Amino acid sequence: MNIEDHPTVKRMRAIADAQVENEKGGIDADWLRQLARDCGADDAGLVELSRPALDSQRDGLLHHYPWTKTLLGFVVRMNREPIRSPARSVANIEFHHSGLDVDEVGRRVVQRLEAKGIRAVSPAMGFPMEMYQFPSAIWIVSHKTVAIAAGLGHMGVHRNLIHPKFGNFVLIGTVLIGAEATEYDAPIDYNPCLECRLCVTACPVGAIAPDGGFNFSACFTHNYREFMGGFADWVEQVADSKSALDYRSRMSEPETASMWQSLSHGANYKAAYCMAVCPAGEDVIGTYLADRARHIQEIVKPLQQKEEPVYVVKGSDAEAYAKKRWKNKTVKTVGNALRPRSIDAMLQLLPFAFQPNQARDLCATYHFEFTGDEQRKATIVIHDGVIRVQEGYIGSADLRVTADSRTWLGFLAREHSLVWALLRRKIRVGGSPKLLLAFGRCFPSPGVRHDPTPLRPVPSMLHPNPVPYRQNDAATGKIKWSGELRLAEIIEVADNVKTFRLVEREGGKIPFEFLPGQFLTFSIEPFGIPTKRSYTIASSPTRRDSIEITVKRETDGLVSRWLHDAAAPGDLLEVVAPNGTFTFTGEEERSIVLIGGGVGLTPLMSVTRYLTDTNWPGDIHLLLSFRSPREYPFQKEIAALQTRNSHLRVAATMSDPNVEGWPGARGRIDKAFLASAVPNIAAQRVHLCGPLAMMSAVTAALLDLGVPAERIKKEAFGTETRDPTRKAASAGRIVGRVTFQMSQVSAPIAENDTILDVADKAHVFIDNACRSGTCGACRVKLLSGKVRMPVEDSLTQGEKARGYTLACQALAEGDVVVES
Repeated sequence: MNIEDHPTVKRMRAIADAQVENEKGGIDADWLRQLARDCGADDAGLVELSRPALDSQRDGLLHHYPWTKTLLGFVVRMNREPIRSPARSVANIEFHHSGLDVDEVGRRVVQRLEAKGIRAVSPAMGFPMEMYQFPSAIWIVSHKTVAIAAGLGHMGVHRNLIHPKFGNFVLIGTVLIGAEATEYDAPIDYNPCLECRLCVTACPVGAIAPDGGFNFSACFTHNYREFMGGFADWVEQVADSKSALDYRSRMSEPETASMWQSLSHGANYKAAYCMAVCPAGEDVIGTYLADRARHIQEIVKPLQQKEEPVYVVKGSDAEAYAKKRWKNKTVKTVGNALRPRSIDAMLQLLPFAFQPNQARDLCATYHFEFTGDEQRKATIVIHDGVIRVQEGYIGSADLRVTADSRTWLGFLAREHSLVWALLRRKIRVGGSPKLLLAFGRCFPSPGVRHDPTPLRPVPSMLHPNPVPYRQNDAATGKIKWSGELRLAEIIEVADNVKTFRLVEREGGKIPFEFLPGQFLTFSIEPFGIPTKRSYTIASSPTRRDSIEITVKRETDGLVSRWLHDAAAPGDLLEVVAPNGTFTFTGEEERSIVLIGGGVGLTPLMSVTRYLTDTNWPGDIHLLLSFRSPREYPFQKEIAALQTRNSHLRVAATMSDPNVEGWPGARGRIDKAFLASAVPNIAAQRVHLCGPLAMMSAVTAALLDLGVPAERIKKEAFGTETRDPTRKAASAGRIVGRVTFQMSQVSAPIAENDTILDVADKAHVFIDNACRSGTCGACRVKLLSGKVRMPVEDSLTQGEKARGYTLACQALAEGDVVVES
């Protein structure tokens, strides 16, 4: 018999032909999403394998399933109240049953696809995983990355996925499909996270930082105590115990019972309190908005007040945090099995094991050369609680370490002492040994409890850059973009004033949208000093091929001097954007008065360019003040804009009485100038930007002319700014204490210190950028007490009414309590 005539072969050929046809046309995307829902998913989305968001895991996926073309991400909603329960057995039942539901949904989807001749597989939601790779990446697919790309939500401050409707009370699954879909989903354009930071207050080990930073080691050690790392530590305790009595002195009976329960019924999460307290999501937020105090009292407090063991590594940030934070919890030092098996795995693991508070006073660059079984060179920079790990030698080293790779891994695991390794020349140090000891404190590890088993080096599959928390912009409601822009051109536009044109680093349109009047926040290191600084966007949102800032060189300006003197085309600048609420798009009013002093013209220039480009029909009054015409940026362009826009009226004055060759008005902007330049100014909306003294004088004149205070919107330029690397000398007289409620830290405040100064000294995180009251990044809620602020223009009237203050400006007038 010819094999091609066999019934089985015929059927298989027909299935193969059908599969080819399916792959040609692509599977209908709507059908795939509905299939997931029909199989039990609560929401679903599709991602193509070529999506840049999957770059970090594409090779791994193709290694296991080289036919993968489409990823179907889906979520299954969990019941909320069980997750919130202080009785964690109830919460764990919900986790495990929902996890089984996710796996079953994936299995059903695969069955339906296979019946149509389409290849598909659904990796486990959680366990079982590829444990032979532990502690490297043990998963086949990173479900959170796929879910974000598929438009199912974004990461919150707590690093859990938050679905826009169901909040973070979801578990996630993925199906790998061997065919293209007819269309794919995009990430949602806002972050459902409310930035309430309740997850920060509820975490027993301080693993979640207010800025979205995450201490992986702290969370892994405590929350996953009865998973792989904690189980390995428990086994080592059993093996190292000399007798039953010795074991009992190490492990309490409840701990033994809990480990048995995990082995019998499924590993128990010890906390996951961050999920329990999160109020985000349309289905979740209602009760929180109705009564926030009740939410805290009924959900957050019971978890905080629960008496329980908290598991930490000795010498870690988590140990210090838990001992200081909790009076009703027992802090117990344990191991966590985060012991790398290769130099490659170690370098990948360093950011996850790094303890920022242990490193807060350390600023050093380390050059490592590993010899022996694995040969590698690396640079590790630790600066102000931040670590960077880079291949090869970069920069000048404060300490050089040459180490046999196997000996170094043993030293990290506490299997060899440093003295032993130094005496045998297995580790050689060039520089102060104190720096090596300081390095070790940044990566605390438990002592050895048994002889190590030799293991062959295994390449690490850990993602070196965890997904960052992405914040919403208050003005646009969209997620802020962060990344690098390339400096394309520098243009001198006036004396000591230059425009810096930035473009997308690989070409193309600017990768974010903004409103006229918003600003960029730069994270740069001018002259080697890590600094954040904000600059207003001067260009129009209508021009998407580039974006411009215009900066005046200040004699004492750390960043402005660097931009003018050292920056060059081709430089890459790290940017977060957009920021700011000093915006005007034409939808707010039928006319606008824009008043600028000096380089305060820049946000007004963005507005004027935008309104002209969009043919806005309203009247634009642009009133400007400079010392002399040489300091008047964009003078020719403004004249050209007047030619294009018949509704644009410009009036400029020069304040230098000795200025020559200026045919226009002289002096400062005052009441008479305003009245003559703008008819019926009392009925106008006014946007005012410039130095603090100028703004104060112009505001007084506007009020005298009858302009209501609520119709004057201000943004300060050249205010009481100071270099964030230099602290102002305190007068020494203590005026009260600042209590940071969420951090549970209290510290004295001197009369010349701001709340942000005190927060810096007390190691309490408050986000900040300009430190001059302009950007509003340091906005915090004042719960009690009184403060005065030299600059408060970046706060809206609504924010002021709700008790918000600017930490960089707030000078206390006695004891104060802030929410941070």
